[in-house]
Amino acid sequence: MPSASFPDLTVPGTLVIGTLYADGPDRQQAFVDAEFDSLASPPTGLADVSWFLGTDGETVLTLAQWADDTAVPPAGPPRYRLYRSLTEEHETRVPGCLVAAAFDVDGPERQRSFTDVVIAAQPREGGHPGAISAHFLHSVDGSRVLLYTEWTSAEAHQEAAEAGGHDKAHELFSGTPGVRLTRGGRFHLRRTLR
Repeated sequence: MPSASFPDLTVPGTLVIGTLYADGPDRQQAFVDAEFDSLASPPTGLADVSWFLGTDGETVLTLAQWADDTAVPPAGPPRYRLYRSLTEEHETRVPGCLVAAAFDVDGPERQRSFTDVVIAAQPREGGHPGAISAHFLHSVDGSRVLLYTEWTSAEAHQEAAEAGGHDKAHELFSGTPGVRLTRGGRFHLRRTLR
């Protein structure tokens, strides 16, 4: 059944996350609608799927949550597990924008150390009012880190970037050996199947 809520990444399981490029907003939406329709009978072990449209008008991000890791297809996008999250205990704001940044890293130790350094550098209080949460996902094969952040809106994220709120993080991203930013983007939720 379709839902307008962002996925809950704290639910135990495996996350399969992939992106693809479509040729314009109409093709973004057509791809999502076709995939949604193809899952009329979801495979066993698939808990839910969320499709996000990039604000660039060309990218689709698909996030599938699997409760049963043995049911995940062996080929396809990378598998991730949640490593750590930054959230407020009694958060009531509703996300309106996903900001994702993907990094290639040199192994599991680099996944952990890079994530821990980025988390330690975050302000304890007084972050941007539009920032809701951040989730650090590690690929099962040890080669990637995906930073998944929820914002109230794309405009709030843009405002924070223009005010220099991301400068320290970008220094960490570019200055850490064994870590390479591969892509990033802003996304709006299009559909969810649960």
